[in-house]
Amino acid sequence: MTRVVKFTLLAALLLPALAGAQTVSFKLTPPAARPKLAEPFTLRFELTLPADYSVKPDTSAFSNDVFELLKIKKISSKPAGTLKTETFDLDISAFNIGVSTFPEISWLLTKGTELTEAKSVPFALEILPVFEAKQVQGDIRDIHPIFKFIPWLWLLTGLLAAALAAWFIHQRNKARSGMAASDPEASDLRSPYQKAADALAELSASDIWEHGLIKEFYSRLSDIFRNYLDAQFGIKAELMTTNDITRELRRTGADIKTVITTRELLENTDLVKFAKFKPGEKERDAAVLSLKDLLVFFTQQEENRRALERQAAGGEAAKQ
Repeated sequence: MTRVVKFTLLAALLLPALAGAQTVSFKLTPPAARPKLAEPFTLRFELTLPADYSVKPDTSAFSNDVFELLKIKKISSKPAGTLKTETFDLDISAFNIGVSTFPEISWLLTKGTELTEAKSVPFALEILPVFEAKQVQGDIRDIHPIFKFIPWLWLLTGLLAAALAAWFIHQRNKARSGMAASDPEASDLRSPYQKAADALAELSASDIWEHGLIKEFYSRLSDIFRNYLDAQFGIKAELMTTNDITRELRRTGADIKTVITTRELLENTDLVKFAKFKPGEKERDAAVLSLKDLLVFFTQQEENRRALERQAAGGEAAKQ
C-alpha cells in the first residue's frame, strides 16, 4: 500500500510579500514499494503556495552521501483561488542498505526580483539489498553435514551487494568530478582571470554545442568559474554547493546583486547537468556573458582590495 507523508511549514527567509499567514505546504508520496540499492525510484512532491509565486527545487543544494538526485519532472500546476498546487516527480537512487534519512530539499520561490526559500522535512526511508535471500518454510529441516550450516547464500549476497554499492559509488563520484582541469604547469604565469578568460574563449570557440553536447558545455562553464574562485580567493568551489559558494563570496565583500547573479549562473548550470534541462542558444549566450561580467567584477574587486592593503602598509611604514 502506498504511504503518504504530509506536512506543512512556513517558508524560510520569508520576504515581506509572504509575511503574515501565508504558508508553503508540502505533500510527499513515497514509492509504493521499498526501493532497492542503486535502483531508481520516484518521490512525488506536491507544493501548495501563493498563486503569484513560481517554485523550483534548488538542485545545487542537494548534497548527500546516500541519495543521488537523477531527474526532476514537473507534473502539473493547478490554481485554486489565491493559491496553487505544483506537483513534481523526483527520480532518486540510493547507495546504502538499511534505513537512511532522506535529506531536506530546498525549494526556491520567486516573484519578480523577490527570492525566498522553503525546505521540505527529512524523513526515514528503508533501502533493500538488490538480492534478497529466500526464507526456508516450515520448522523441520533435514540434517546436513556441518559445513552446510554456514550461511553461504547470505555471505555471497552481502559480498555482492557491497561490491555493487562500491561500484555505483565509484561511478557516481567519477561522474560528479566530470572533466576536472589538470594541474597547471609551474611555468604558467597567467593570472587567475587570464586563465579563466582563455578557457572561456576556448570553450566558446569549440564545436561541442554544435554537436549537441549541451551538458558538456555547461559542465565546462561551471568548472571554469569554480577553478577561478579557487585560484583567485582560495575558495574550494569544486567541492561546494551553490549555497556554500555564495556564502563564501559574501565574505569577500561582494555586493548582493553580484552574489545573486552568481547563484543564478550556478543554479542554471546545475539544472543542465543534473536535471536534464536543455537551454537554447539565447540562454547559452546569456550564461557566457554573465560569467564574463563576474570574472571582471571579482578580479577588479580583488585588485582594489590589494591596492588598499598596499596603501595601508605604506602608511604604517611611513609612520615608523
